[in-house]
Formats: sequence, structure tokens, C-alpha cells
Amino acid sequence: MEKVISILVAIKNKVAATVKFYSDKRFSTIAGTLVYFLLMSIAPFTLWLTLVFGNVDAERILSHEIFESVSPVLRYMKQSAESAVSGAGIIFLVTTLYSSTNFFYHLRRSGEIIYGSKRVKAGLKLRLVSLLLIAATITLVAITAAISVVGTRILNSFLSELVSEIISLIFITALAFVVAIILNLVACPYKLKISEVLTGSLLTTVLWLVFAVGFGVYTSFANPERLYGKIAALIIFLLWCYVMMSCFVIGMIKNGSNISRKVQVKSLL
Repeated sequence: MEKVISILVAIKNKVAATVKFYSDKRFSTIAGTLVYFLLMSIAPFTLWLTLVFGNVDAERILSHEIFESVSPVLRYMKQSAESAVSGAGIIFLVTTLYSSTNFFYHLRRSGEIIYGSKRVKAGLKLRLVSLLLIAATITLVAITAAISVVGTRILNSFLSELVSEIISLIFITALAFVVAIILNLVACPYKLKISEVLTGSLLTTVLWLVFAVGFGVYTSFANPERLYGKIAALIIFLLWCYVMMSCFVIGMIKNGSNISRKVQVKSLL
């Protein structure tokens, strides 16, 4: 009995130490900042995605149960972007292009804080890099949507519904892992190898999956419409974004901690 109690106490202390570590790194504050600029960027980004590639069919991904709780807001943004493209002027397009870079710009600034870097990149140069990242992201989203459409037709034609769902989940998980790796590489103020961000990216992906499933179960039983009324979908979307971004920041802090530890070990040798 005493052994069991000692194990439970050790686990409790380990959990408390872990929570304190990430709290001291201000993960919640950084996540909140990134969510704000993500929301500032997502609408203009969707506009440019629609402008470049037209009506991208992402229904296969949006209809998945992982995104069920936030799909109404995402569909609304997609429809709004499609209607805005038809009447968009040059000034409007330029300003939205600038706004779409906010997330990547502040992602790098957040990385400078987490990694404790003094190499602050000039604002204009960072904006230009962010523009290139926006172009790369638009291309990646379009390719992902195309793979999803073709894959859906193949899966529905030759495989059962259960097998199709399992393969879709594997695809979404792999996509989330790749996104986590790319975001970690972008956030770091100095060049990293992919192997150096795998641990934090894997942690982020696991947390994303656990939260997405758990959040879907919560919203199915909590009935948030009773509390928030017509804005329930928006509140849920904001909460979903905040927790998902917190998962990413936790993974980024993990990578920064691992790199710092390696540097300390090398300095002692």
C-alpha cells in the first residue's frame, strides 16, 4: 500500500512539475497571441486560396468527426471568401494579402521568445518570408484537397465504410504531423534539422488528436447552445483554436527544451 502511495505521489509531483515548467514558459499567453493573429489571417488566407484555385473542395476533411464541432464556422468562412472574391478590388486584395501574413510573422516572433534568441529578424524581411510561406501554404492546401477528393472516390468505390474511415484518420494524422513539423521549423529563429523538431511535433500531434476527439465528445453532451445561444458555434471555434494552439506551443517549448539541453551537454564535454 505504501508503495502504491509513493508511486501516486511521484506521479503527482511529476505532473505538477511539468505543468509549472510549461506555465513558466508562458505557453498560454503565447498561444492566446497566436490565436488572435491566426483569426486575423484565416479569413484573408481563405480569400486568396479561393482567388487562386477557385472553389476548393475540402468537404471530405471538414465533414470528418474530428472537425465536426468547428465545421460550421469553417464552412461559413469558405462561403464568405467565395462571395467576396467576385467583388474584390486591388486595394482590398493587397490589404488582405498583408493581413494573411500576420500569423507567420508573429509565429516567428513567438519562436524568438521560446528559444530565447537575440537574433531578431528585420520586420520587412520577415514579412516577405511570410508572404512566401502563404504561397506555399495555399499550394499545400490545394494539393491536400485534391488528394482528399481523389482518395474519397477511390475509398468509397473499393473499400468498406469502416476501412475508409480508418484510412482517412491515418491521412489526417499524418497531415497534422507534417503541419506541426513545418510550423516548428518556421517558428525557430535559426535553422534546425527536421530531426530536432520531431519530438515536439509528435507531442503536438498526439495532443491535437486527444483534444479533438475529447472536444467532440464534450460538445455532443454539453449542449453549449443553451448557454451561448446563436453565437455558440463561434465560441466553440475560438475555444477550439485556443486549445489547439496551446498544444502546438507546448510541443514547440518541448523542442526548445531539448535543444537547450543538448547545447548544455556539449558545453560540458
